[in-house]
Amino acid sequence: MPGDEQEDIVMTSTESNLLNVTCPLSGKPVFDIEDPVRSIDCKHIYEKKAVMHYIKTKKANPKCAIAGCPKILQVARVICDPLLRIEIEEARTMSKQTEHPTLIEDCTALDED
Repeated sequence: MPGDEQEDIVMTSTESNLLNVTCPLSGKPVFDIEDPVRSIDCKHIYEKKAVMHYIKTKKANPKCAIAGCPKILQVARVICDPLLRIEIEEARTMSKQTEHPTLIEDCTALDED
């Protein structure tokens, strides 16, 4: 019967779970960080060496280095959680897929009558 056809709709996510794409302390892109860690409290991502130095050199209650984030950073609460590396790799793959395609030249012959 007309109208009874069903189509499969596949939805894909184009968004990343990464809140920041660069470490606010080292300036390195998250994709290039060898030892990434994430704050349990605010979910912002840092380069481990940079954030540990930042936490240890601040006198008291070092705030997250992301502008406007009020969360306090603590050594025990900045970790490499099990999903972090997976999310970074997925975002890296998605970024490569959405890069601008190379220019394709149209070589169609046109009839000149």
